[in-house]
Amino acid sequence: WAADLAKAARVLAGREVYPPSDDTYLMLEVLAEDAAELISLRPTVCLEIGCGSGALSAGLLEVLRGAASGDPPPSPPTPPPLVLAVDVNPAAVACAAGLLRSRAAPRADAIRASLTVGLR
Repeated sequence: WAADLAKAARVLAGREVYPPSDDTYLMLEVLAEDAAELISLRPTVCLEIGCGSGALSAGLLEVLRGAASGDPPPSPPTPPPLVLAVDVNPAAVACAAGLLRSRAAPRADAIRASLTVGLR
């Protein structure tokens, strides 16, 4: 799942966006390893500051859906969290938005902002 996600992000990233790399794969692996705990938290909002391609935000949603482990989604199903992917680079925002759309993220948005200034 992580390789497919990273491939989709690379396609969208182009030259102006930090593409998924070793650190992205490491973080996706950690999210997958902590899937049970993350699902049990039932998060309502997830914020990624400096999202680049948006691979980690999309990966977290995959983990919360149970897709990373191949297990069925949690029962009872939890509503998906609001996911906000923030970056100062407009190309990164466009890439993250496209990736989240392609992963059918119903409550996700990519926002152009410098750190948390755009979240007021």
